[in-house]
Amino acid sequence: MTPEPSAVPTPSGWSKWVLRMLVYGGAVAGIALVIAAALTDAPTWYRWVGLPLAVVCGMLAFMGIRFRLRHRTPEERQRVLAEMAERKEALAEPLERSTLAHRETKHKKHVLRSGIDADAVITFLADGKRGDDLERLVYLELDVTVPGAAPYSVQTGEYLTAASTGSVAPGRRLRVKVLPENPQRVAVDWERSLRLE
Repeated sequence: MTPEPSAVPTPSGWSKWVLRMLVYGGAVAGIALVIAAALTDAPTWYRWVGLPLAVVCGMLAFMGIRFRLRHRTPEERQRVLAEMAERKEALAEPLERSTLAHRETKHKKHVLRSGIDADAVITFLADGKRGDDLERLVYLELDVTVPGAAPYSVQTGEYLTAASTGSVAPGRRLRVKVLPENPQRVAVDWERSLRLE
């Protein structure tokens, strides 16, 4: 099935040609500078500019030519680009979650000390891709309810022991602390949350 033309962002025809001219022109200019530096008594900057230009632009030109030879029709190239974009998005999402979860754990002690009591329900969780044999990072999405306010969503992270990780699942109620000045900063009070079971 061929994706919609708008499914993958592609440069316009004019910008494609400009990009190609820059890459192929850079490769040719780099090779010319290197040859000129080797055959004549040219300034040393010929080598310092020509060599990186030839290598970088030459590799980009080679990759572009190889891609076009492998995928000869525009439709096939569009399909492959769409698949590459999907793979990139699928790989980036867990990394973004892991980074966010780890960043939020750095504020946990401050939030537990200074925050106000609130209730939360786990709506989503995922492995945070960090930790060791004792503790693993877990990415959490919570619906938080502060007394006297409407529920709202929060993304956070917690380091959990292997034993407690299995008992944490979507739908589980938790006791949390929320910073009044920054309601998105939430930390789970596990001691009080365990009493809810």
